[in-house]
Amino acid sequence: MPLRSAELYALYLHPNVWGRGVGYALWNVALQELRVAEYADVKLWVLEANARARSFYERIGFQLEPGATRALEREGAVLPEVRYCRPLLAPGAELGAAADVPPST
Repeated sequence: MPLRSAELYALYLHPNVWGRGVGYALWNVALQELRVAEYADVKLWVLEANARARSFYERIGFQLEPGATRALEREGAVLPEVRYCRPLLAPGAELGAAADVPPST
């Protein structure tokens, strides 16, 4: 099977659950499903100014793709976005292995 890229379209949480491990739990479920489906990597777009989201994605292994930018237009506003990528299948990695991102305590 050729290597494929997945896209994480959205991961939104209510502020009441920020910092409680909910984002990590959702990510770990998605991570397992992406690995079972044998995706090579996962990409996502995030607002350039969203420091909280960018920090979360970096903590779970996403890396900024230099030069990968686009403009999101909403209700007359132009919002710059940047793209991140995270490899899923390391050479020799077992598919369906345990999640590798524990929630912080």
